[in-house]
Amino acid sequence: MQERITRAAQVICQSKKTLALTGAGISVESGIPDFRSRGGLWERFDPIEYATIEAFQADPK
Repeated sequence: MQERITRAAQVICQSKKTLALTGAGISVESGIPDFRSRGGLWERFDPIEYATIEAFQADPK
């Protein structure tokens, strides 16, 4: 297993672009709130306004 981890680290370090897909809440431990929990982002932002394809197309930034 350690060999695979070492090889993966080498590939990542040598790559020009790296993408990681993670599950919901992966950043919560670092203090970034999730979307649905109490105090989450959807309490401050309307998901209908921000979390639709139409909203993204209107303002991708």
